[in-house]
Amino acid sequence: MDQATALQDEEERTLPAAMAQTAYVSGSFEARQLTREFLTTLVPEPSQETTETFLLVVSELVTNALRYGNGVTDFQLGATRDTLTVDVGDSNSALPRERPPGSLEGGENGGFGWPIIRHLAHDITIRLRRNNGKIIHAGIPM
Repeated sequence: MDQATALQDEEERTLPAAMAQTAYVSGSFEARQLTREFLTTLVPEPSQETTETFLLVVSELVTNALRYGNGVTDFQLGATRDTLTVDVGDSNSALPRERPPGSLEGGENGGFGWPIIRHLAHDITIRLRRNNGKIIHAGIPM
């Protein structure tokens, strides 16, 4: 790709250098709705494949916060010219761990979320809070 093509591609992406949306969410359905709405504000909108991938990562992070983290305490969506990001916080300081799929305590079905997140997201960080809890940040390329 030559410099002129790179500049043209950059100009076609009118998205600002960074933008973010913070919201309160009580469940995965609500998080997916807010995420869909957020993605429609981006110019250009992400591809269908990127949208579906991002929705899955968001949904799994929120589900895990509800299931293992005593609820969602923070929810923030972000975008730069080349990356979509989500931050999900909860009040449990325990780090996520891989569990054999389908082997949760009490016979519950689960154990799929964290491996899915790790497979799909490229920029995963976990920040522990001083007063208990954590925020998991995940990014996917646009």
